[in-house]
Amino acid sequence: MKLRNCILFLSLLAGGSAHAATTGYAACGTYTSYVLFYKDADGYEELGKLRCGEKVEILTRWVEYFQIRTVDGRIGWVHYAEISNTPPQVQGSTNFGLTDSGKARVDVVPSLTNANILKMHTMKLGADVIVAKIQGSPCEFDTSPTALQKLKAAGLPDKVILAMVTAPLASAPPAPKVPEIVEVKIPGGTKIEMALNLNFSSADAREGQIVLMTVAEDVVINGVKAIQKGSEAHARVIEVKQPAFMNRPPGSISWSMDYVTAVTGEHIAVNFFSTETTTNPTSGFMGSAGPSWEFHKGKPITVAAGQRFEAVVHNNSVLRIPPALAATLAASQAPAGSSSSASAAGGGANQPPQAPAQPAAKP
Repeated sequence: MKLRNCILFLSLLAGGSAHAATTGYAACGTYTSYVLFYKDADGYEELGKLRCGEKVEILTRWVEYFQIRTVDGRIGWVHYAEISNTPPQVQGSTNFGLTDSGKARVDVVPSLTNANILKMHTMKLGADVIVAKIQGSPCEFDTSPTALQKLKAAGLPDKVILAMVTAPLASAPPAPKVPEIVEVKIPGGTKIEMALNLNFSSADAREGQIVLMTVAEDVVINGVKAIQKGSEAHARVIEVKQPAFMNRPPGSISWSMDYVTAVTGEHIAVNFFSTETTTNPTSGFMGSAGPSWEFHKGKPITVAAGQRFEAVVHNNSVLRIPPALAATLAASQAPAGSSSSASAAGGGANQPPQAPAQPAAKP
């Protein structure tokens, strides 16, 4: 109870400086049909479920959770990665794990045995008829020398015996089962290049503001595109300091990364790339500190649309991709420099990439 009250108190402090509520939408994963939201930010007591794509009002944020208000007025907390700023494309209803009543019933045809063939022979059926039956049915014959001797002694024609010998066994090992999903692991430290969607100015910046970005290059893992070029990415303004008197010190604005969107629609937690080792205890929640710029009174800083930044995947992430989607995402060996690869993940220790260029101050 003390922990819960502490969290509530801190969340009220965080919310005290929050700006007007924004709109968000419940973003379901590939294999889920709802999003859970909770009574408190500790995420222990379930308050209800949000339908995929359901519109909510974002009130504030505490570490990994958004405080939201539903259309029917309930207020609760939901993990930030399960809220999108745009309405997701909700697929038709699915009943995961339930029987599909639309599928036709398939009756199992019993396999033919030696006894069946001998019975047809005693019924005076011709050799051609028996052979045709063998060729059109599952079979499980005993074709050992002793069994063949008994068939010959019963007067079975050689043509029928040959068909029995060459028939495939019903008990033969089944064909390998096609996997239902393809697992693709994105290692922690995998680099992702992103570009800013719109011009961003310190004159309009506010703490907590979402900054929309787009993945600039495909991220290919073992020949499969795990994150596609053009996918949505979110950064966030974490601090805005206005200039002091006589610009001493000048104003500053800082960002952090939230996530990028994988091919499955899942949100992958990422941090801005940094060559410095950090022990920031909140980096697992909010992302390590990103770029920071100074500005002066009357001279706001502007980051131009298209400006590129580098991020890295925070922890190992596993995508469960349906085979059909994985086949369409299979990528041939791309020319050097055209896509990111897991083989280069975390490889920046020896040759760190060039840091993003600092934007020019707006005249």
